[in-house]
Amino acid sequence: MIRREFFDRLQGKSTAPQRGAVSVQAPTPPLNISAGLEPYGEVLTQQTAAHLLRRSGYGASKTRADELTGMSPGEAVDEIVDAALSLPLPEPPPWANSAPPNPTTMPTEFEQYLQDNNEWALEYRYSWTEELFSGGLRERLALFWHDHFVTNISAYILSPFAVQYLTMLRTHCLGDFKQFVFDVGVDPGMLVYLNGTDNEAGAPNENYARELLELFTMGQERNDGTVNYTQGDIEEIARALTGWKTDYFGLTSVFNPFPGSFFDDTDKTIFGLTGNYGYSDVIDIVFNQRADAIAEFICRKIYREFVYDGADEQIVADLALIFKTNDFQIEPVVRTLLKSAHFFDSQVIGARVKTPVELLTGILVESEASLPEGTFSLAARICFFLEQILLNPPSVEGWKTHHAWISTTSFPIRWLVPDFILTGGTGIDLLDLIPLAEKLYDPQSPLAAFYLPLALAEYFIPVPVSELDIQPIDGGFAGDLVNNPIPQEIENGPEYVKNLAKAFLGGTPWYEWFLYQDNANLRIFVYLRYLLQTPEYQLT
Repeated sequence: MIRREFFDRLQGKSTAPQRGAVSVQAPTPPLNISAGLEPYGEVLTQQTAAHLLRRSGYGASKTRADELTGMSPGEAVDEIVDAALSLPLPEPPPWANSAPPNPTTMPTEFEQYLQDNNEWALEYRYSWTEELFSGGLRERLALFWHDHFVTNISAYILSPFAVQYLTMLRTHCLGDFKQFVFDVGVDPGMLVYLNGTDNEAGAPNENYARELLELFTMGQERNDGTVNYTQGDIEEIARALTGWKTDYFGLTSVFNPFPGSFFDDTDKTIFGLTGNYGYSDVIDIVFNQRADAIAEFICRKIYREFVYDGADEQIVADLALIFKTNDFQIEPVVRTLLKSAHFFDSQVIGARVKTPVELLTGILVESEASLPEGTFSLAARICFFLEQILLNPPSVEGWKTHHAWISTTSFPIRWLVPDFILTGGTGIDLLDLIPLAEKLYDPQSPLAAFYLPLALAEYFIPVPVSELDIQPIDGGFAGDLVNNPIPQEIENGPEYVKNLAKAFLGGTPWYEWFLYQDNANLRIFVYLRYLLQTPEYQLT
């Protein structure tokens, strides 16, 4: 089947689905936050450091949160952004330049290439999962832009094109957005996915022209209802984008300027301007004529990624001004937002639903455990069941956000994630959680049985533990409480501390708990299952 689609594409027969109007997801109301983009004026605590790490990357390890605690937000954010800018690109896989054999080759050779290509796609998806684990802000932004400039490997087929595409996302993720948009439009995979390679003089295909405006730069209308473009603009832009082709055997894109055959060299009228425009002219016109709309549209998406699904339009407008003032450089927008009092407002912490990637990668990062071979391929496969398949978004609109990640189908699978990810998929071989417990609370303390479970809850769950919906656990603590009474500071303390301790001990007398006993790692795992299945853990 893939071979047939591949040859159809080479012969100019489009197999990519035609894409119509974008569906509308009910908007989420904004949070009621008075703080703006002024710098957050307090030093980072464990909670705010963890918030910054979870939103600017995936997960907040104890080690990294400790490093940031006590720093000013400005120092911490600059360190994070600078690290993203200086992070070397991953070494390309050895097959990155392996083009398919010529169609005249032996069928067996071609079939072997397609088989290898399928294995490369899986390998690359797994390797990206590993990069997400360690790549911080750079990789978070790469995935963000993947969800914005959507392509799908099922359409363009060749795994080397996936390498080119992801390299482009990583290269531009904090850079010049205008250049980013230009490069996206001539990416070989994108030319296939949105039918740009089929777009020829006399037979224009509007798919890319439509998404360039509707999804990639400005949206159909501004927040005040101003319409950004017409169907006529789409038609004229499509004609200006003619002539670009994907070269499967050169693993590149090429421009065929032959007038009247591939490129339409007649005049086009775009946003009221007329000329014999080509692709670079389109990008100039779009950014010159619709700068305000582009800035607001992109900054709204950046806000929703880092802060909350319901955009604060005043913050969006302020970010848009920064974006335009800096000639559409992404970096100043991200720095300003992540340093702001608005970003660190208590309402923002724990306000967003975790994506599957956030859920899985966050558990791995925050466990601080040595990970067995195959962990990242396992994480990628679990993401498949949670409907976030890297390199395969469901449509050109990307993945739905926030509450859409939680459904009657996905939530039970989320409950099972700890069973798989903390045991390397075996259900038996537990990751070693003892070193993490040692960092979170003094194992020699006589009150460790009560305060270690509290420390674990405060570490893994983003919202204050006092706000958790912890169901009371009936009955008292196990054991001989006459000779080993519950300490007064626990007995007279908050109920949630006692309930967490009961859930942690699971019937073990509190005075018998010791971190280095034989079943301690299992006890911690069982308790983490309990924590990680709470509704609050699904938040970030």
